[in-house]
Amino acid sequence: MNTNFENIVCIENSNKRELHRAGWIVVDPFTIIENGHLEIKNGLIKDVHKGVPKEKSIDHGPGVLMPPLVNAHLHLELSALKGALPFDRGFKVWVKMLLEKREALGDEKLIKAAQKAVKDLFNSGNLYVGDISTLGIIKPIIQDSALNGICFHEFLGSDIQPFFIQKNDAVSFSVAGHAPHTSSPQLLMALKRRSKSYGLPFSIHVAESDDESEFINDKKGEWANFLTSRGIDWSSWDIGSKTSVAYVADMGLLDPLTIAVHVLNANNKDVEMLARSKAKVCVCPRSNQNLHGKLPDIEQMIKKGIEPALGTDSLASCDSLNVFDEMAFVGNHYPKLDPETIFAMGTINGARALGIEQLTGTLSKGKKAQFLYRPVKPMNKKDLLQRIISNE
Repeated sequence: MNTNFENIVCIENSNKRELHRAGWIVVDPFTIIENGHLEIKNGLIKDVHKGVPKEKSIDHGPGVLMPPLVNAHLHLELSALKGALPFDRGFKVWVKMLLEKREALGDEKLIKAAQKAVKDLFNSGNLYVGDISTLGIIKPIIQDSALNGICFHEFLGSDIQPFFIQKNDAVSFSVAGHAPHTSSPQLLMALKRRSKSYGLPFSIHVAESDDESEFINDKKGEWANFLTSRGIDWSSWDIGSKTSVAYVADMGLLDPLTIAVHVLNANNKDVEMLARSKAKVCVCPRSNQNLHGKLPDIEQMIKKGIEPALGTDSLASCDSLNVFDEMAFVGNHYPKLDPETIFAMGTINGARALGIEQLTGTLSKGKKAQFLYRPVKPMNKKDLLQRIISNE
């Protein structure tokens, strides 16, 4: 059994059989066992039991054993930019400054900050990630860490380059299109075809900003001027008189293997379109609040049958990559959402978005023996989940 220095993260890698007891076990958002234990064998959860084990066991205490968290969308390569960019000068200015500062820092500083961020993720129980990298520097960092998930190599512009894609048990490698307002339709469709042929998710930022919405719908505006200044020729793109969600749907990008990230500027028809397509949605509310001063309509998404995952975006737009912090923010800003729904967003919904629900997301039989211990002291089951999502 390997644990981090705070004895919060538990990962069983050996073939031996072990029993792990705690005052509470959250199997999934709707299955909570008081005074139970996990039976572990061959690095997998063999079963979940109620009561104190009669055999020798590891007693974690009166708190809770729970699934690891899943950060379904983050940019580790931007970790060195924490606190370096203003949030009050508009999205276009933020992007421009981000590109300038990222280039000025150089790979060595970006890598060092990303390595620290990876350690922080692990120590806080965020064991699964969907990382987005345009520079391609994060792959070896995640491979050398205890994190699992998917490394997405992100592309923008018009050039269709060779794509490295590989499906693995621990860390898979897929591709992402940056966004419908920065990537040509030919590039986006090529990326989608390639990732789909491997059965891997394809990620894309969609409906993230007012600039994007204006550009896609009106074929003009500040973003059009910005793209032109960056040497991106968008004159042949089939945009105009449509929303960003409708635009990517017209390209055939929406299906169960697509992760639509942000979905901030989406109307009811957009949400219905996403729901019908079975595409996964990942929201990043703290980042949206910082950069755009508004939040995605999570309640409407859930009403239409979407089960959104949580992401943190980057440290350039958020003060932590910890999904516990993201769940607490959601709990404070969406009072109509129950704790079960928010807990699912940070665990099983993220696992489904990344296509790894067979490995993690719950503490069900057959899942990997990776779990967290939190020293909470709840009054009852409902209070337990509330304390977890409040990050108490």
